[in-house]
Amino acid sequence: MTRSVRLAARQALLEQRSFWRSPEYALFTFAFPLMILLLIGAANVGSYLPGTHVKNTTVFVPGILAFGVIVAAYVNLGSKVAVLRHDGVLKRIKTTPLPSAAYLGGLLASTVATVVLITACTGLIGWLAFGADPRPGGLPALTAGLILGIMCFATLGLAISSVITSAESAGPIAYASFLPIAIISGVFDPTFSGLPQWLSRMVAAFPVKALAQLMQGAYTVRPFPAWDLANLALWTAAGVGFVAWRFRWHT
Repeated sequence: MTRSVRLAARQALLEQRSFWRSPEYALFTFAFPLMILLLIGAANVGSYLPGTHVKNTTVFVPGILAFGVIVAAYVNLGSKVAVLRHDGVLKRIKTTPLPSAAYLGGLLASTVATVVLITACTGLIGWLAFGADPRPGGLPALTAGLILGIMCFATLGLAISSVITSAESAGPIAYASFLPIAIISGVFDPTFSGLPQWLSRMVAAFPVKALAQLMQGAYTVRPFPAWDLANLALWTAAGVGFVAWRFRWHT
């Protein structure tokens, strides 16, 4: 057990080095959420949610926190695993002495490190640029959102990697499978409303909105997020089941 943990830690370090040496991964995983934060956040400075004294940026910043978690844990992990499988890297790794669990553990640990760094940078920039910081007592909600968000979307990332059939389509499929939901969930526009009731209910069933609302609960006063917690837990369980069924090491 100790040897597997040590090997997973070494693999995580190698994955981090590979991540930062790949400009395309670093740009779209790390820099992209921060650019959206600065650009859209600047457009919302000084405005408030309709009928409230809550600044738009107070809700927008945790929305981008959720977006950063999804990009790193879902898009980056899912597309990377799909590319590695398509290129035959996973098949070759399977034949090496490195245990499969240690390799996947290293991938997941590297993803966690990336998410934590993105969250720290987003939160710091949101505070310095827009004065948005967690409410008193909001850190437990923020921590719960991070833990559940990473578990849920990393699992779903591995799941979607199993249905991507080519390296060229990995990134587009990963983004297309969540970005429209993020837009109509109000992740980028805190004042977004007016969806038909049936569509609003459908969007609420996906984990994107659940994670965004969990993170927003760390910055604003919200009721206990029982449904959001259950939503992420159910999607995590579904992702685990799908990975156990469909994950493969070769094309």
